[in-house]
Amino acid sequence: MRFLFLACILIVQTAYAALPDDYQPLVVKPPLSFSERVIDLTPAFEKAKKLNKPMLVYLGAADCPPCKNYTLFLESHKDEMKPVLAKVVLVDIQTWLKGPKLIFKIADKRYSFDEFNVLVGDPNRILLYPSWWLLTPEGKQVRQLPRNTSKFTFVESHINLLRKSDDEN
Repeated sequence: MRFLFLACILIVQTAYAALPDDYQPLVVKPPLSFSERVIDLTPAFEKAKKLNKPMLVYLGAADCPPCKNYTLFLESHKDEMKPVLAKVVLVDIQTWLKGPKLIFKIADKRYSFDEFNVLVGDPNRILLYPSWWLLTPEGKQVRQLPRNTSKFTFVESHINLLRKSDDEN
């Protein structure tokens, strides 16, 4: 019985730190592995190219307090944020703070976190949760996004961070 209770808490926490379903994110969860967490972004790139929209790739973790705060922010500001986030392919990478190394997969190529950042043009080399990348459908960074949640937990600043992608498309 105790195990069942703990499992239920774990499931609730995992769902709680995800982007709300109302935003219709493309959810990416790495399959269980003890050697690496493979994040397959192939469907996200395909969707962005098909729709000719930029991607907002969000890397969150179920056990990350700032990630949970971001979920609460999005839930609290649906009316303001849904029209803005509808202009991008919203990608929700759901993982954990601790675990094996992250591997980003695009088509048949695999990239470490550092290699992924080089590929998209992000100079950051430190993995922080949560992280965001605003990318073209071809996978190039539209603009550098902050590495903390301060700009993402106020409606106007969040909108301003995404506005450039709207101007360019």
